Amino acid sequence: MLSKKEKERYLRQIAIDRIGESGQEKLKESSVLVIGAGGLGSPILMYIVSAGVGQVGIVDGDFVSLSNLARQILYTSDDIGKKKVLIAKNRLNAMNPDVKIEIYPEFLNEKNARGIFEKYSCIVDATDNFKTRYLINKTAVELNKPLFVGAVGRFTGQVVDIMPDVTPCYNCIFPEKDEEILQKLTERNRRNGVFTPLVGIIGTLVANEVLKFLLQIGENFFGKLLVYDALTNDFSVIPVKKDPDCKICGLSNR
Repeated sequence: MLSKKEKERYLRQIAIDRIGESGQEKLKESSVLVIGAGGLGSPILMYIVSAGVGQVGIVDGDFVSLSNLARQILYTSDDIGKKKVLIAKNRLNAMNPDVKIEIYPEFLNEKNARGIFEKYSCIVDATDNFKTRYLINKTAVELNKPLFVGAVGRFTGQVVDIMPDVTPCYNCIFPEKDEEILQKLTERNRRNGVFTPLVGIIGTLVANEVLKFLLQIGENFFGKLLVYDALTNDFSVIPVKKDPDCKICGLSNR
């Protein structure tokens, strides 16, 4: 049940006939894990927390640096040198103290991924590391957790939603390369940079996908890849198919 204070806080959202109090209660009972508290993670976290998702987990082992501040809107100059998840938790709780925020001040790896994922109803990939991205996909598929992915580079962003056993997984769409190639791709992507507003646009779209899914309203990008070009404002929606030979979700590997 929603408290009087919660009804007032979410008044404008509850007023939407397709959400109402019952929808707001669904959000309150939901749990979301966000991996990455950087450029994409900042708007994703701010919107799912302000919208009233009841339990939010944040995984990130990084510290705030000066080069983060142009695009990672959760942080300020005073936060430089501090753990991102600690600052994020305090700032998000100040925004909405009713949300339970759990932090994991570590980088995701093969040893900790499964234990963390099991605690949440859906997973959000807001990382910029290709090796981690494939680990997230693999763990979400193994645990049958819905996965929402945002990615950005230069002036282009992507959003894809993954429902294990139903839709293509991330590896179906972008087959995994060997570790050396993944490291080179990650380094190149970071060198090439990213347009500051792009992370806000893509992060907001990912938050929108998560909230729609939790509320069971509208249509998600399941089986589709959204590509956005910030220079032209063009949105392209590309149908994607499961790869029967995918090493993660293919029939021969399940």
